[in-house]
Amino acid sequence: MRTTKIILLSLSLLIGLSLLVIITLNQSLQAFNRDNNNVNLQQFDQRNVAPVSNHWASILLNYSIVSDDKNNYVVLSKVDNEIKVISLNDAFNNIMLFSNLPLLLLGFFAIGIPFYITRRQKRKLDKSLEVVNNETNKLLAAFNITPPKVELQNTISKLSLALIELNKQIHAQQHKNIISQHQDKLTGLIDRHAYLQHLQTQLEQAQALKKKQALLFIDLDGFKQVNDSFGHSFGDEVLIQVAQRLATVVRNRKLSHFAPTLGLELSLSRLGGDEFSIFIEDLHDENLVIEVAQNVLQEIEGDFVLGNKLIKIGASIGIAVYPDSAANPNTLLQMADVAMYRAKTDGRGIYRVYSPEMGNKMRRYHYLLEEMRLAMASQNFSLSFQPIVNVNDFSIDYFECLVRWHHPTEGSISPTEFIPIAEDSNLILELGNWILIEACRQMAAWYNAGMNKVRISVNISGVQLAHIPLHDWVMETINKVGLPPKALLLEITESCFIDASENVISDLEKLRQAGVLIAIDDFGTGFSSLSTLANLPVDVIKIDKLFIDQANINPKYEKILNSISGLGKTLDLKIVAEGVETAPQFELVKKLGIDCIQGYLISRPETSKDVGSKMISQNFNHIAMTGTGVYAPQTTKAPIVQIKAS
Repeated sequence: MRTTKIILLSLSLLIGLSLLVIITLNQSLQAFNRDNNNVNLQQFDQRNVAPVSNHWASILLNYSIVSDDKNNYVVLSKVDNEIKVISLNDAFNNIMLFSNLPLLLLGFFAIGIPFYITRRQKRKLDKSLEVVNNETNKLLAAFNITPPKVELQNTISKLSLALIELNKQIHAQQHKNIISQHQDKLTGLIDRHAYLQHLQTQLEQAQALKKKQALLFIDLDGFKQVNDSFGHSFGDEVLIQVAQRLATVVRNRKLSHFAPTLGLELSLSRLGGDEFSIFIEDLHDENLVIEVAQNVLQEIEGDFVLGNKLIKIGASIGIAVYPDSAANPNTLLQMADVAMYRAKTDGRGIYRVYSPEMGNKMRRYHYLLEEMRLAMASQNFSLSFQPIVNVNDFSIDYFECLVRWHHPTEGSISPTEFIPIAEDSNLILELGNWILIEACRQMAAWYNAGMNKVRISVNISGVQLAHIPLHDWVMETINKVGLPPKALLLEITESCFIDASENVISDLEKLRQAGVLIAIDDFGTGFSSLSTLANLPVDVIKIDKLFIDQANINPKYEKILNSISGLGKTLDLKIVAEGVETAPQFELVKKLGIDCIQGYLISRPETSKDVGSKMISQNFNHIAMTGTGVYAPQTTKAPIVQIKAS
């Protein structure tokens, strides 16, 4: 199409130029003939020249052409036989010099050259626009945009419509990005950062208006078990449903603060993980926050239906009030978090309002957590060993390994204080790994010294069960230190067995098959069903100290002990009584047929050096013959053990 236009334009220019030359030549010849001022005009007798027909000049001129032996002439006029002529060459030379043809040609070029340049620039522009249009079409395809079609569209109009649609898409995407920056991707609630910004604005307004506000920190109870048992996809669905239920509470209680520009609810946030928060902008009635907390607990405790599964969880709630608890968003949220931890400590499924006493406990918590990290780096932890002995001859059945922390300034810190912190912060994973390696290494030394009938007992935390592949971890450790599996016993609390996944149960069973014994620690405190005991991979039941303390006071506890002892015999399980500290307690558990005892009556936890000195040096011959040692009650002499030669 473009080539055809160029050809037609070129032909038009050639035809126009030809007509211009013809008109100019004829007008010039007329002027020469009229003015008679050209020196080159000649007169001839017509009989001395011959007419020339079909000459090219006759096509351009309205004059006849004649010729003699030398030149061709243009006949300007004729009188009788006399003709006035001009040489054809002179005619063209004079015409070119003295006519308006050069001026016309100059005008032609003055118009034609800019026209040519303009056309060339237009072609380049069209080509550039075509490139831009193609790239724009690629962008439209990438965004899946179809611009409206208009009749008689040219490149500019197409490009204009495309840019309008792209601009709409960019604005929409920018809006989405703004929302995305403030929104939790899973639940659609605002995230912690946007929530804190909202709190800052609201607290400033509350300060000016002298009004109270409140914040609820909500943490789900049992959510971790949902993830472990059913997988993270189920856990995500639970979080989505929790967000929906909390949004319902916010709407029903008229606590909503909706941001039209963002399209988000600002008074409800997912802080992260399974933590949520609700903000009350106007606490005109202090009972309002309690009512909201109770409403939330009721909503969360309702059944969650996921496919064909019915899931039950709970929530613990911490409440902080402005300005009583704190005066800035971060501190207010932190104080509510402190109150939430108190709710979990006090039994879960409840709410607690922040008080200064809780703040002191939280500061202690963070202080010890940081000190524990330093203690791990500087190896300030040590191990102690407490013997568990047979009630009949006081022979050592196994040693329980207990971790001790001697702080450089505070002295000894109780495990009951630092172990829960280690579990809560997952520092127990690093600490537990160190405990298992050191305990197995010590037992390997005792085993090689002749105590090959004694085991070492190591406590395993529920956090370790959830995060570590138990079988691989234990077997790798004992193989590294050269300890036989039969010399190891793992103690797991009853509550951990209740929450244990199928993978954990399978790992425990594989460890038992390898020779490692498994014990239920603190039996009787986890509210587990006795009917499940037969199916658990356990070899030893350790009765909690509570039952031993109460047995000589309350007959019911004695009956419970008797039942547990009978249960152990029925299921072929070894029964160990913890916390035996007095002779009457010892006589009672012996009378009830309990196999082994552990407690201060026999020995307090001792260092490996003290155990080695007492056992290896003083009972070397006995250990060599029996593979174990004797720990008699501190008020009783050790029995005489006779070894018969086989």
